[in-house]
Amino acid sequence: STSMILGFWGRGPTPADYSYVTAADPGHQDPWVDYAARFTYDYNYNGAGNWPFNVAYAHTFGLEGAVTKLRSLAEAEQYVKAGIPLVASLSFGSGKLDGFPFKSTNGHLLTIVGFTASGDVVSNDPAALTDADVQRVYNRAQFEKAWMESTGGLVYLLYAPGTTLPTP
Repeated sequence: STSMILGFWGRGPTPADYSYVTAADPGHQDPWVDYAARFTYDYNYNGAGNWPFNVAYAHTFGLEGAVTKLRSLAEAEQYVKAGIPLVASLSFGSGKLDGFPFKSTNGHLLTIVGFTASGDVVSNDPAALTDADVQRVYNRAQFEKAWMESTGGLVYLLYAPGTTLPTP
């Protein structure tokens, strides 16, 4: 998700930065994601999903950012309308989010990049198995319930310097 936001802002590692990935596997898809995982890995957590580590990683490429909580998807919509996609953290039980690539998750990060005319959440979801399946639409009520109940509306807010943030 952090790599997706970096790409949105035209930032991120160069091919020279992640050349060790492509040297080992020339056909490797999305080597910048492996690079990001390497530089956000938390040995205490045993994973790359540490929220402050990801914000700090984005900062190394010139983005401003914070880990924060939003009060609702209505508040998230204000950021998206202002041209600022968000990384949301959520977890949910079996069958609680229609269209999600797995039955459930104990913790997952995905981007909120838009909303449909009816208000459903448009997400670029790194859980997709293929690039063609990355963009997904999630039912607004299901998404908001999973997001608010699991993390209280936690997001990474990552943006280029000088970006005007919406007033909540």
